[in-house]
Amino acid sequence: MPTPQDDERRQLWLIPSEGRARTEPVADVALLTPTYDLASYAIPPELAAQVAPGMLVHAPFGRKARPVLGWCVAVSRRPWRQTRPALASLAGSGALLSPGLIALGLWISDYYAAFPGKTLSAMTPAGLRQVAQRRVRYLRRVADPAAADGGEAGAAAEPQHLTPAQSRLLLALADGELPRAEVLRRAQVGEGTLATLRRRGLVETVTRFEAHAVEHGAPARSTEGTAAPGGEEAKPDAGGVGTASPTAPEDGLALTAGQEEALKAVSAALSPPRFEVFVLFGVPGSGKTEVYVRAVRQALAGGRQAIVLVPEIALATQVMQRLARRFGSVAVVHSRLRERERRETWRRIASGEAAVVIGTRAAVFAPCPRLGLIVVDEEQERSYKNMAAPHYHARDVAIKRGQIEQAPVLIGSASPALETWHNAAHLPHYRLLHLPERVPGARAPQARLVLMGQGDRVQPSRLLSLDLVRALQQTLELRQQAVLLHNRRGYAAHLRCGRCGLVPSCVRCGAALVFHRTERLLKCHRCGGRTPAPERCLDDTCGGVLEKGGLAIQRLEEELRAVLPGARLLRLDSDTMRHRDDYAAALTRFERGDADILLGTQMIAKGLDFPNVRLVGVVDADAGLELPDFRAAEHTFQLLLQVVGRAGRREGEALALIQCRDVSHVIRCAMKADYRAFAESELALRARLGYPPLGRLARFVLSDERNTRAREAAERLAEQLQQLAGRVHPEIRVVSVGACLLPRLRGRFRHEVLVAAPPGGVLQRLLHEAQREKLLFSRAQRITVDVDPVEMR
Repeated sequence: MPTPQDDERRQLWLIPSEGRARTEPVADVALLTPTYDLASYAIPPELAAQVAPGMLVHAPFGRKARPVLGWCVAVSRRPWRQTRPALASLAGSGALLSPGLIALGLWISDYYAAFPGKTLSAMTPAGLRQVAQRRVRYLRRVADPAAADGGEAGAAAEPQHLTPAQSRLLLALADGELPRAEVLRRAQVGEGTLATLRRRGLVETVTRFEAHAVEHGAPARSTEGTAAPGGEEAKPDAGGVGTASPTAPEDGLALTAGQEEALKAVSAALSPPRFEVFVLFGVPGSGKTEVYVRAVRQALAGGRQAIVLVPEIALATQVMQRLARRFGSVAVVHSRLRERERRETWRRIASGEAAVVIGTRAAVFAPCPRLGLIVVDEEQERSYKNMAAPHYHARDVAIKRGQIEQAPVLIGSASPALETWHNAAHLPHYRLLHLPERVPGARAPQARLVLMGQGDRVQPSRLLSLDLVRALQQTLELRQQAVLLHNRRGYAAHLRCGRCGLVPSCVRCGAALVFHRTERLLKCHRCGGRTPAPERCLDDTCGGVLEKGGLAIQRLEEELRAVLPGARLLRLDSDTMRHRDDYAAALTRFERGDADILLGTQMIAKGLDFPNVRLVGVVDADAGLELPDFRAAEHTFQLLLQVVGRAGRREGEALALIQCRDVSHVIRCAMKADYRAFAESELALRARLGYPPLGRLARFVLSDERNTRAREAAERLAEQLQQLAGRVHPEIRVVSVGACLLPRLRGRFRHEVLVAAPPGGVLQRLLHEAQREKLLFSRAQRITVDVDPVEMR
């Protein structure tokens, strides 16, 4: 049975229309709950002057009208007749999201089938929205005190028989409601006076949930997340945007004809600013970064800001150093910033103090009030895809933001994603800009293949060929440097029993455990689990000795020390780079010449430029081709092309040695840096399969602690989606249903449903229908929706 308190609370948050059209303002709110729909709330008179789009608010939700946090995305005065709930309170002061960012967030929610409230929250630093909440009791004077005292309704006279203390309390409430403690302090009265007035019906209590104010847009202190020339905070100009230094040392660099042509095309879209996507396609060493820098300079000269996206934190460091030498204030955004640094950086950007924003994928949401240009470097990188909900791709979000805010988008790569290459040839707002040659003084390295495992060739070690060892020795004799890529962390990819063949696997997710010799641990690279490394088989009935298989980068380091005892080695992987500053420090050491050989995983292949590198070696070039992923060939080609490009970026001869077990078309194209030949053959294959970019994919992953329930839920969803597909488009098909490549992760069994659709908006229509049928949310199993997936694990 509802209590009187329930009735009272319900009356406070329900505003009846009484059958008449009302015009009080209405707020559309994206609640931070698992819902795809926006909710509409009437705005109470006391909040009407404060509520604005982009603010966090508390709104009643559910049968018990409990306050839930949400984002106000729109305020309107459209007529309404039905009974409406009212907003409860504000959660902070000021708007955190601009209209452009709100529109972007709602597009992400629609395109990637994500909950809008949680999407908008993902666009802002947690420290700006996770504010301490408190319950505040307000007092307000009853609207008609004369009636409450027995007089005529609507009478203007004050109630009779009031004590001086009671009169002071009512006077304090003459201008509207106030917090209870504030009223008692102003009137200088006690609890007894208040209790008497409440019994007489002259004063009522209203409870609100509030948050401490969040100051947004105020000038912020410099933090470790910001940088400027000389390590000091640079001063902005009068407009709030940092200006370029007139003494930048690189200004005298002569551009190639290709660079001049590309910069001319981008400049035309900067003044006046208009939306256009420029695909800067150039071989490694062709000077794409110089085009970025000069385009940013022109955007700033027009009084605007620029966002530069990079795939890795290490690249943010190198690009930041170049831009900081040119411009005034540079803000850096990445996942390793402390929460305080995130807040301060956000405020510097929102106030216009930071001229240039550099960062990883989250920087695409930087709150630039005068956005003039977005640059996406190495746009093909998988790290631009967010692997947690919302599963957005930062490159595509950058393009959509440019369209919303009418800003040009410049995306660059030596090996563009096939989606980008296809779009550049078929979409009217795309334009391909080609840099066909390296900058003066830079020569392409000579590339050679070395076949491993040939019976007539003697190898000095398991991972190093004789050719690679000799090339390393020559490099060291010339006092030059080398880079070696081996894209496997740990010492061995797995341990295997030599007697029964058992491979130790993770008890939480089932993945093969990787042996790390330094720590004598078996680690799971999927869920983070770890256990001491055993000497013998885990099967007590066997007792065989565990042997190392799939040798990884720690084993490569060990073999290098044995073959080249005098070489100074520097290993770069996520096991050696444990702190956020380790990466930049390691790169500085190598550039300074403190190490002869840099060996690492894929993180060393991306965008780094070391002038003294004359040799690049790839230890196991075709390992990536073995993955059961339709993008495996594309990813392998891109990685090889990138790492080979690390050599020969300055004067002098350079060599790239590619070790592999089989000579495939992919490896041959990468050796020749022939992207067009690779793209032509791969696109033809994708067309036959109906895979991106000649089709669309959506991946639904269902997980449960019990394998049977996860499998049955996936099969049930596949059947329901196929039925919906018949109503939406005849060419939509369920491609596969079954266990994921990683069948178990963090203690949960995983099964997937893969759906293919024709290009265009057909897939979105299917997702909308699935949302309406409530197929994409389950309290029994976790359902992950990944639109345009880049990895199938």
